[in-house]
Amino acid sequence: MQTLALAPKGLAAFTALSTYTRYESELTPLQRELAIIIAVRDVHYGWTHHEPLARSVGVTEEQLMLIREGRVPKDLAPAEHALAAYAFEIAAGRRVPPRVAERIHANFTPRQIVDIALLTSFAMAVAALAMGLEVPLEPQETLQFELEWQQHNASG
Repeated sequence: MQTLALAPKGLAAFTALSTYTRYESELTPLQRELAIIIAVRDVHYGWTHHEPLARSVGVTEEQLMLIREGRVPKDLAPAEHALAAYAFEIAAGRRVPPRVAERIHANFTPRQIVDIALLTSFAMAVAALAMGLEVPLEPQETLQFELEWQQHNASG
């Protein structure tokens, strides 16, 4: 989002958190994209950017459809199912129910749980910024370049 360059210190802080949540957390690429698409499921800008990335790491068409509808896909592996349920609670601004908390703690380390919460919250913040600043969607060739760049960076 080039718009953030108008506030250089804000951009630096924003970029640091973005870099950590996307490339330095202890989550797999699939887990990262699940958290992100859950957080941005109602935001055209975010969904357009992350739906192809989610597909590229193995999220199926049916799973994407269910997530877009606000539902946790039942065919996710146990860890990813727990992550999705947890991310939906965070994105809804609700206190995490005990059953969801038990499953997230059974499948992830404390650091990974913080990573999931940070990533989900950060994706929501990006979505809010995109809407609030009326950031236009980039042309298709820019989106394709970004997809390839993100895939390259996610693979290490």
